[in-house]
Amino acid sequence: MADDADLRDTVMAQRVTRLRLRQIQAQVLRSPPAYVVTDLFVLWLVSGIGLLWPGVAWMTVNTLLFMGRWFYVRARMRRPTASPKTELSRLSAFYVALGLARAGLTLVVFQQPVTDIHYVYTVVMLGVAAVAISAVGSMAGTYGLWALAMGSSLAWGWISQGPVLSLGLGLLSPMMMAMLTLFVRDQGRTQVQLVSAAYDNERLAESLRLERDKAQAANQSKTRFFAAASHDLRQPLHALAINATTLELVARRQTDPVVKELSQSINRALRQSNSLLDGLLDISRLDANAVDVRIEAVDVAALLEAVCDEFKPVAAQAGLALAVELPAAPALWIATDADLMKRVLGNLLSNALKFTTVGGVSLAARCDAGQVLISVADTGPGIALAEQERVFEEFYQIGNASRDRTLGLGLGLSIVRRSAELLGVGLRMNSAPGQGTVMELRVPAAEPAAGAGANTPGVVEALPQLDARVLVIDDEDEILEALAGLLPHLGCEVRVATGSQQALAVLDAGFEPDVLLVDHRLRGETGPQVIARLRERCPQVPAVLVTGDTSPLNLRSLQNIGFQVVHKPVDGQRLAQALGEALRGSGGRSRVEAERVLPSVGPRPVEQHLDPPPA
Repeated sequence: MADDADLRDTVMAQRVTRLRLRQIQAQVLRSPPAYVVTDLFVLWLVSGIGLLWPGVAWMTVNTLLFMGRWFYVRARMRRPTASPKTELSRLSAFYVALGLARAGLTLVVFQQPVTDIHYVYTVVMLGVAAVAISAVGSMAGTYGLWALAMGSSLAWGWISQGPVLSLGLGLLSPMMMAMLTLFVRDQGRTQVQLVSAAYDNERLAESLRLERDKAQAANQSKTRFFAAASHDLRQPLHALAINATTLELVARRQTDPVVKELSQSINRALRQSNSLLDGLLDISRLDANAVDVRIEAVDVAALLEAVCDEFKPVAAQAGLALAVELPAAPALWIATDADLMKRVLGNLLSNALKFTTVGGVSLAARCDAGQVLISVADTGPGIALAEQERVFEEFYQIGNASRDRTLGLGLGLSIVRRSAELLGVGLRMNSAPGQGTVMELRVPAAEPAAGAGANTPGVVEALPQLDARVLVIDDEDEILEALAGLLPHLGCEVRVATGSQQALAVLDAGFEPDVLLVDHRLRGETGPQVIARLRERCPQVPAVLVTGDTSPLNLRSLQNIGFQVVHKPVDGQRLAQALGEALRGSGGRSRVEAERVLPSVGPRPVEQHLDPPPA
C-alpha cells in the first residue's frame, strides 16, 4: 500500500509540473503585446515626473527579460534539454527578475514628490499584479516572491510620504498582494485536486477495462466450454439418433408391442436430449450473429394455429386447455420472419405449459394502433416482481434447484428476448404470484400477401422415399454403420468413405452420387474441403454438411458456405428432409430454413443454402 501511495504521489507531482509548465509556456508566447503596451504607458507616466532616462533604462531591462524568456520558451518547446521541473524553475527565475525590475522602478518613482501620476502608477502596478496571476501557472511560491518585491516597494514608497492617505495606500498595497497570493495558492490547490481526480479516473477506467476484459474472457471461455461440451455430446447422440430412427422403422413392421413401445421410448428420450442441446446451439448462434432474418407478411391466424397444433398433444397429456383467440374480422397480418416468430411463440407456449398445472394456456392476437399484439397467457403460478427480470437470464430457473431436465435448461426466455430484439419486436411480461403470466409481443402490422399461408411454417412430413444415390463421408465408424443401416430404408443406394481419398476411389469405381452427406470435422481435413474436391469431379452434385461444432466462430464461417448445414444429433426425419431439400433445391433460391435460432417441439426443419454457381 505504501508503495502504491508513493507511486501515486510521484506521478501526481510529475503531472502537475508538466501542466504548470505548459500553462506558463502558453502565457509567455501570447503575452508580449499586452506587456509592451502597458510598459510603454508606464514609461510615459514616469517621464511626466522627470524620470525619462531611468524609465528608458527600466524599459530596456524589462524588454530584454521578456524577449529572453520568449526565445527561451520557443527553443525549449521545440527541443527540450532539461526536465520539466528544471524548466519550471528557470521560468520562475525569469518571472521573479521581472518583479524585481518593477520594484526597482517603483523605488525610483517614489523618490519624486507625490503627484497624481503616483496614484495612476500605483493603480497600474496593482492591475499588473492581478493580471500576472495567469503567468505563474498557479505556483503560489513564485507569485509570492514577485508580489513581495512589488508590494513592499509600493508600501515603502507610500509610507515614506507621511500623510494618512499615503499611509493607507502603503498598507493597502501589500494587503492586496497578499490576497492575490492566497488566490494563486488556492488556484494551485484546485489544480492539484483536478489532476488528482483525473488520475484517479484513469486508474478507475483502467480497472474497469481490466474487469471488462476479464468478464469478456470468462464469457468467451463459457462459450468455448459449451461449444466443446455440446460437440462431444452430439457425436454419440448423432449415431444413436440415426439408429433409433432405424429401430423405429423396423419396429413398425413388428407385431410385438413391447418392441414398438421400446422404440418410441428411446425416441422420446432422444428428442428431449436434443432439445436441451439445441438450446446451447441457439445461444451460440445468437452469440455468433449467425441468424438471417427475412421480414415478410405473415398470416397471424395460420401462424398461431400452426403453433397450437404442435402443442395440443402436450397440453392434452397434461390435462390443460389450449386455445387460440382471434378477432372475427379483419384477418391480421404481421411483418416478421415467419419461422423465427413461430419458434419464439413455441418457446413461450412450451414455457407456459411446463409450469401450468391447472387451467390452460391461450394464444391471442388483436390489432392495436397499426400494430398487432400477440399474447401467450397461462393460469400458472405467476412470477414475483423480483424474479421477472432474472427469468430472462441464461440458465436461470425458478423452483428447479434439482435441475429437472424435463423443465429444460433455462434458456427459453433468454432466447426469446434476444430473438425479439433481432426481429424488432416489443416484449412485455405481466405476471403476479397466483395470477398467472401473460407474455405479450408487439409486432408491426403488414398488408395481406398473395398466396395466403404460403409463408407460414408448416408441419414436417413423414419420412419420404428419396430414391437417391448417397455418398457418405465420415470418420466415425459408428456413424457410418448407422447411416448405412438407415438410408436403405429411405430408398437410397449408399456408399461410405472416411475421407476425400476414399471418396474419390468410390467415384473412380463408377458410383455417381446424387447427393453428398459429409461430416464437418474429419481427420486432417474439413467437410467443405472434401466437398470442394469432390465437386471437381461432380460439379453439380448437391451436398449436406453435418456438424457438431457450435462455437460462434464456426457458426459464422458456415453461415454462407453455399450448401445445407445441419447440426448433430440429426435424427432420421431431419436427415431425410435435409437430403430431400438438397436434391430438390440445388437449382432453387438461397434461403435459410427454420433451424436457425429457437428450439421447437417435434420435427425440426433444417438450414438450406444454394450451391454456388459453377466456376
